[in-house]
Amino acid sequence: MKTKGKAWHLIATVLLIVVFVYTAFFGVYAKYGDTTTTYIKGAKDIRFGVDIKGGVNVTFVPSDGYDATEEQLEAAQLVIENRLVALNVTDYELYVDNNSDSLILEFPWQSGETDFDPEAAIDEIGTTAYLTFREGSSADGELILDGSMIESAAAQYGPVSNGGASEYFVSLKFTDDGAKAFGDATTKLAASGGTISIWLDDENVSTATVNTAITDGSAIITSSVSNPFTQEQVVKMARQINSGALPFALTVDSYSTVSPSLGENSLSAMVLAGLIAFALIVVFMTMLYRLPGFLACIALAGQVAATLAFVSGYFPVFESFTMTLPGIAGIILAIGMGVDANVITAERIKEELKNGKSLDGALKSGFARGLTPIVDGNVTIVIVAIVLMGAFGPSDGMFAKALHFVFFAFGPSTAGTIYAFGYTLLTGVLLNFVFGVFATRVMIRGAASIKALRNPWLYGAEKPGKEKTEKKPIDVVGLRKRFLTISSCLMVAIVLCAVVLGVHLDTEFTGGAMITLSYEGSFTMSDVQKVASSALENNGLTLQTGENVATGDQTLKISMPGTETVTTEQVAKLLDSLNESCPDNNFEQLSLSNVSAAMGTKFLQKSLVAVVFALVLILLYIALRFKNIGGLTGGMMAVLALVNDLMVVFGTFVLLRTALDGNFIAAMLTILGYSINDTVVVYDRIRENRTLMGKKASFEELVNHSVNQSARRTLITTITTVMALGVMCIVAKLYGLDSIFTFAFPLMMGMISGVYTSLCVSTSAWVLWSERKPKTKA
Repeated sequence: MKTKGKAWHLIATVLLIVVFVYTAFFGVYAKYGDTTTTYIKGAKDIRFGVDIKGGVNVTFVPSDGYDATEEQLEAAQLVIENRLVALNVTDYELYVDNNSDSLILEFPWQSGETDFDPEAAIDEIGTTAYLTFREGSSADGELILDGSMIESAAAQYGPVSNGGASEYFVSLKFTDDGAKAFGDATTKLAASGGTISIWLDDENVSTATVNTAITDGSAIITSSVSNPFTQEQVVKMARQINSGALPFALTVDSYSTVSPSLGENSLSAMVLAGLIAFALIVVFMTMLYRLPGFLACIALAGQVAATLAFVSGYFPVFESFTMTLPGIAGIILAIGMGVDANVITAERIKEELKNGKSLDGALKSGFARGLTPIVDGNVTIVIVAIVLMGAFGPSDGMFAKALHFVFFAFGPSTAGTIYAFGYTLLTGVLLNFVFGVFATRVMIRGAASIKALRNPWLYGAEKPGKEKTEKKPIDVVGLRKRFLTISSCLMVAIVLCAVVLGVHLDTEFTGGAMITLSYEGSFTMSDVQKVASSALENNGLTLQTGENVATGDQTLKISMPGTETVTTEQVAKLLDSLNESCPDNNFEQLSLSNVSAAMGTKFLQKSLVAVVFALVLILLYIALRFKNIGGLTGGMMAVLALVNDLMVVFGTFVLLRTALDGNFIAAMLTILGYSINDTVVVYDRIRENRTLMGKKASFEELVNHSVNQSARRTLITTITTVMALGVMCIVAKLYGLDSIFTFAFPLMMGMISGVYTSLCVSTSAWVLWSERKPKTKA
């Protein structure tokens, strides 16, 4: 890259970023009459997940332990897809897990949908729908034909006989084979006055006496006089027949729903948190680093816009990625982390100016020396993001295939929210190289070519005439035993708290059910618990009330941990019972999470393997990257420090009395990448200073000097990230987004711990290890 810039480089880069930000947020459209043509997709074209838009997430497994073949699972997938389309549900994700014989389905509510019944839809989707025509009126009568011989079915209304009253019925059109089979059977039965019964999944839906042969390839399904069909019944029956029969019966293994109103409020909250976090970082960076800080924020805006472009698809030919609340949290976290590259560069420039170099010399040296730690630090985040996507993404994804050798035993026990977080985190880190490194440097060089902007003070130098004050270095390494003692005591205290307070696992890990209801007014908790226990047939329920400050909604969470889950009928019975006993409270369902014990155990096991695997990859990377200064030992000490950070995250969950769930695993893995990022930057300084200081300096002096040089950068980067997370915590509390708060707050505590361990613990442990005296031979 050229070391000299030109003014037009600055102007052109700023204009390109501004245009890109506008198009990524608002898109480019052309409207002709009622037709709208999309040239560039904006934020409104992003496909939102069920936790934002509201919707359903369900996992089906074969009933009664049936061992389905791959062909049968693919056939079942096709049947379910047909039924979804028949229900006008086209925006869905459905894939097969051949390892555990399961089908995972997720679909959001449709725009403007007000009366969609998810429980009824899931019942219909999972119904076997095996239609048979049999001789006689019993289920074991001789088979005439089945649903595979029916070409089409239609729900109709009208008289089914001359002069008869109008009624709802289903008209059928047979295939050629079906028409022949039905014609032969009716010809035989008409002569003897026999009957034909129609069965759907072993349930008799119609029985009729055959008076004449029917050879025209059609038939109708009617109801009895005492129990006539309704419009909904015949529409549903026609849909099931048209979609075909499932090759085996299905059971719901896990099931969750989120109401549209709850999702809309969540989206507003996260957008507000993102805007506030970005504004605070702009002010902070500009005050701290002046012109480079302000230009870094322009580049940061481009980075956020590019992340949204990757999510929306930007151009119409590309598919939109599903955005979830943790995905937005990943973008906000990337905003805080996105300044890391700029902080490293700006600190290097200030350091070179302080050492007496000219502006051009300081820029050249600062850019050159700042690149290596930027690359080393961000690689660790990339490793963690890939592990998140590989472990919790769809089985046909690129990273899932690459890491299949690690997680093959678990199958895709997916967590779409964690996958989305990993995607936005990975995208943000990679784009940081484009905007935080390339674009920022182009703009700074362009600014430095403008005479009015060549004042070294704008780039961090002290004002002329001001006396330079040398700050006395802190003897961090000299306090190594004290730091290690503090860390040891902290971990012991966390373990004691866990023993005393107990560790709670979410239904996501243990199995069970979590139902969230909204209500009005007030009620007596004991009365509601009694009604809920009766409706759900479980005496081990835990009830907790809360409030969404932003919307004024009051919420009631009903937890049913253990091996039992709730059926859709039980949920409906619960609502009916509560509204019958407490008519003034107007209980309404907001969300439902239903997980089988087997799936919860599998998810927990996979999560633990993901954490260990990420630790191993990080250790190997550090050992390889810093092999010239004893990288393996340094990597082991870094992993030791990471244990401290992970224990802090764990302890925060324990003290908050929050159940460990998918958010806990996502926070743990994020801390792995973020904390090691800080440690790697310190190690990079140690490696650089070893070359500059040579062998004359002891390892203790080398490490202490490097820690003092890196401390400011580490503190500032953490402050920006904690600032973004702090805003998320406040907004999440105001809007009642517990799932976001229980992710952001422990993550914030872990990052604060990461500053301490990166500067004080990993380096102290490394020096202490290097002081071991080798045993001499007798």
